[in-house]
Amino acid sequence: MIADARSAGLPDRLETDLVIIGAGAAGITLALSLANSGLDIILVEAGGPKYSAAAQAFYSGEAVDPEGHSPVDMYRRRVFGGSTTLWGGRCIPFGEIDFEERPWMDYARWPFGHEEVAAHIPRAMEILEAGLPEFEAGDALLGQPAMVGGVVDEDVLLDRIERFSKPTDFGARYRAELSNALNIRLFTNAATTQIKLGNDGSAAGVIIDAGGKPVTITARRVVIAAGGIETPRLLLAGSAARPNGIGNEHDLVGRFYQCHLEGTVGTLHFLTRAEEVRLGYELSHDGVYCRRYIALSPHAQRRHRLAGLVVRPSHPGIVDPDHRSPVLSAMYLAKAFIVPEYARKMTALEHQARAQRGSSAIAYHAAHLRNIILGSPKLTAFAADWTRRRILASRKLPSVVLADPRGFYPADINGEQEPNPESRITLGSDRDALGMPKVRVAWRATVEDYHRLLVGLRRIEGAFTRSKSVRFDLAGVTEATLRDMIVPIGGHHIGTARMASSAREGVCDANGEVFSVPGLFIAGAAAFPTSSFANPTLTLVALSLRLANHLQRAPVRPAVTIRKQAGAVHA
Repeated sequence: MIADARSAGLPDRLETDLVIIGAGAAGITLALSLANSGLDIILVEAGGPKYSAAAQAFYSGEAVDPEGHSPVDMYRRRVFGGSTTLWGGRCIPFGEIDFEERPWMDYARWPFGHEEVAAHIPRAMEILEAGLPEFEAGDALLGQPAMVGGVVDEDVLLDRIERFSKPTDFGARYRAELSNALNIRLFTNAATTQIKLGNDGSAAGVIIDAGGKPVTITARRVVIAAGGIETPRLLLAGSAARPNGIGNEHDLVGRFYQCHLEGTVGTLHFLTRAEEVRLGYELSHDGVYCRRYIALSPHAQRRHRLAGLVVRPSHPGIVDPDHRSPVLSAMYLAKAFIVPEYARKMTALEHQARAQRGSSAIAYHAAHLRNIILGSPKLTAFAADWTRRRILASRKLPSVVLADPRGFYPADINGEQEPNPESRITLGSDRDALGMPKVRVAWRATVEDYHRLLVGLRRIEGAFTRSKSVRFDLAGVTEATLRDMIVPIGGHHIGTARMASSAREGVCDANGEVFSVPGLFIAGAAAFPTSSFANPTLTLVALSLRLANHLQRAPVRPAVTIRKQAGAVHA
């Protein structure tokens, strides 16, 4: 059953076995995995069936620091399906090293090993519609497995691939299955305003807003699957019994906020013929778009005490008309119609390029228009292919990858950020229309983050220097300049209610159950202790499957006595 909470005529109180807060990738995966469990389930989603600017406004934040971090509401959606309604579909698993003890990074510890997640990756890939769990080009793609031949160095991997979902909008794709499940009631436009606790301190349910009417849903188990920002927001909002926040006895809720260290750093120069370099998207033998990337190997991470790092060749510089590409010029002139974050980056690059050329804005744009006019046949062919493979296709071409006949490509990097307790999400003084406090974001990278990142990039640079097929130019890149190149885009919200082996190190245990609140669970990337370099979606779906198994077989944990608050782990 699916109903709009505002018009469903809900009573003041509902009862169920399990409440799941949030109908995004984690919440929907969890609910569907429990469809035949015998549990009565209520899934509550704050948004409606379609995107609404009014609903999205509830995700705005009071403050964001530093200013380079994207607005709090930019990369998530308050809608049925959550952020899967806007994601790009990239699926990469966390690796074995991500679950190992890495003493060179503080707090980089999972309470279980890689095998606990790996067991659920095949089913997660099915749910994500991303094909088989094959992540090496030699298994998934025909022909030469490596991005380019001639590189023999144990510090670098060039045959790993990222696989792409359609991308699957979980709300649209799984709406019918949720509606037909006899044990699941899904309420949209049902914002959770409070987590209810029993007299013994265990989970007792939630209060939702149903069109201005508060409705209490009682349940012995509650799962918060609301994302890495809304999850700490709900916990920190607290209750009468926990005014400092639920699960926050050690001041850990909202801390350890990680996104990824992203930016364009250096230039890749391929020295072989263009047809010998495999940069673009290819269809796997099971019909899924895949693309190779350059990875710092686990061996290099262990030996040199580094973090996860990947490098992807980007398309030739889009803002400088000297590329002579009508496609790039058209993309550049259309920047006003794309995501504001990318438009701002393009505008900043335009100022730099114009300064170097000494061109006026009019002359600069005229040069782009000249590229479009002179290359109109090529642009027309590209537009037709893009329409066929991206707009009309059910499995969409993920993005544009254009070849540079000179072999030069800006290097887009994506690096792992170490868990840092001073990088955090807190509550501000402003409130939304339901009276819920808005969040404040203070993203922080450490000095060691930038050091590890630069050393990792230098390892890749050195490996390529010893080859005859590719170079990586990092001229002028230092730890100081690297800071200006890194953009805290904030599209991945990780670690804000982390798993750990004890309450002094995290908010929830290895099963996602909040240490101090029996029956209250955290699902999704908020529970990740570390971020890896990989996009979190595949891993969070796998962990949601793992949590579903636990909820089916484990008895309700007895309540515990909460004693006086202890010192914070970061102190």
